[in-house]
Order: sequence, then structure tokens, then C-alpha cells
Amino acid sequence: MLFFLDNWQSAADSTHPTLAATNRARPRRFALARRPVPQRRARGLNENYARELMELHTLGVDGGYSQKDVIEVARALTGWTMNPRNGAFVFRPETHDAGTKVVLGHTLPAGRGIEDGEDVLDIVARHPSTARFITTKLVRHFVSDSAPPALVDQCARVFSKTEGDIRETVRCIVTSPQFFSRAAYRAKVKTPFEVVASALRAMNAQPDTTARTAQLVARLGQPIFGRQTPDGWPDRGDAWMNTGAILNRINFGFALANGRVPGASLASWPYADSLGALGHEQQVDGVIATVLGGEVSPVTRSVLVSGENPMLSKYGDNRDGPPPSGLRQILGLALGAPEFQRR
Repeated sequence: MLFFLDNWQSAADSTHPTLAATNRARPRRFALARRPVPQRRARGLNENYARELMELHTLGVDGGYSQKDVIEVARALTGWTMNPRNGAFVFRPETHDAGTKVVLGHTLPAGRGIEDGEDVLDIVARHPSTARFITTKLVRHFVSDSAPPALVDQCARVFSKTEGDIRETVRCIVTSPQFFSRAAYRAKVKTPFEVVASALRAMNAQPDTTARTAQLVARLGQPIFGRQTPDGWPDRGDAWMNTGAILNRINFGFALANGRVPGASLASWPYADSLGALGHEQQVDGVIATVLGGEVSPVTRSVLVSGENPMLSKYGDNRDGPPPSGLRQILGLALGAPEFQRR
């Protein structure tokens, strides 16, 4: 983040003293033991790192901070840079703003160095908005996109009481009635990464050392490390599901069942032999039990029995060759079923 958000180039502006300049102005008996580093040409204050620290990782965009707070945090983080040769963190006093700062009502005295940034991290970590923001993300991930407000409030108090203990916060969430409620069951849509990972796991696939699996994730809409904005990939179903995305997921299920994905084949599926000798509807019931947790809607079961997905016949075709038949067909349709597309 220091690099991508340009904080490694952020320096005190000309209206504020730097720490190195402050130290040089002191009487010799108070000077630092080491020789001061020569003042570098000022590059100016950069607010990117400070803004993202509060907006995306702690308080949240509506967390109660102001533009003034952004500037003050950016000033506190001047001098937080890195060694360009190896990426190691470096604090450079000659670029650090040594003036007094006020961050979210907390005064940071003048004349300090790296302590300014460390205090900022403590201030934002303990802020009530941070507890609520992080807890909301956790509740949204583990329970539902709506993030029930009552559960958020309850577990945000745990977050604050335990000074940000994520384990205890998650414990509060996963032991709550909301987590075990019927409304939360299969409420979350899998991201493309989760779809591919869970499908490969369901097929007992071997690890893929090629780039093909990563390309499959990208084809479903989530290229690994490919998010262009610093907020990260969304954790809401509406960001992933549309007609095109559904078709791609169904086609991926067929490709996997057809053995077109490295490391996965019907032969490696633990239930292939036992189900292969059964009748068609018994195979459907077996796939429902082993892949879909034993519970599907009547519509999904009828699709598995008929072997035809109405989405494909209405909107698209199979890009990975002809649809499979027999047990492969049932398995491919199951991997593309709504029940499998949800956690």
C-alpha cells in the first residue's frame, strides 16, 4: 500500500517543519546521536494512503472523519516509506512533518517521529466506526448481504470490548441465531473464485499447476489480483449474478464434468463407480445427496432429471463443446445449479 498509494513519496509541505530540520535547530546537547540525513527535495503531501486507511480499512466512508482528518493523518504518515531495492519499510525523518496534528479529536504533539503514525493506527483501530465497519463486513460475509443491523451492533460491541479480536468477533457471529436462521441458509452467492474452488473440491480434483484454473476464475469475472480499485472484490451477490454470469457458470459445470479442466475427471470423483451402475433417477438423487447437500428445489430436480437447463436453451450455448450425457450430464447440471452457486 505504501507503494501503490504513493505514500512512499509523501513528504511534509513547505509550511511545516520536518523532523530532521527540527532536530538540527535544537542545541547540540539535545541533538540526535547519528548524523542527520540531508534534507531531500520536498515532494509534497499525498493523501491517498491516509484516505484509504480510513475509508476502506477502518472507519468506512461514512465513519465520521472529515477532509481535515484526512490531511492530518497524511501528515502523521509522512516519512513512512520503503527501500526501493527490496521493499522493506523505512521511516525517513527528513520528510516527516514534525508539526502538531489533531486526528479525530486526538492531539499529536509536535517534534515526534514514527510515533505519530503508530498513534494514528491506535486511534482508528479503537474508533467505534471501525468496530461497526469491520463487523458489518464480517456479518455480510458469514450471514447475508443485508448484514442484519441487530447482529452487527451486538458483535461490534464484542469487537470493541476485545480490542479488535477477530476470532471473538467471528465467534459472536457464527454462534448467533441469525447465523443459523432459515433466512441465512444458502443466502450468499459464491464469488467466481469460490465457485471454481468448491467445484474442484467436490470433484476431488488434483491441484492444478498450470494457469488454466486461474483463467477459469477470470473467465467467470474475478481475475486473481485483478481488481482495479483498492476496495477489493465485492462480497455481494448482485455484483456477480446476471444472465451472462449464470451461463458462464453453467458452462463451467459442463466443462468440469466433461473432464476439460486440468486435474478433474469423472474417474477421480469418489462416487462415480457407485452411481454409474444405477438408473437415471437414482443417479439424480445420488448427485443431489453428494454434491448439493441432499436438498434442492423441485425445479432443480426436474432440470437434473430432464437433462436440459432452460437458461442454456433460452439464452446461450455451451462454449466448451457438446453437453455431456448420462452421469456427466447430471453432474454438470448440478454444478451449475442455483443450490451449488450459493454457499
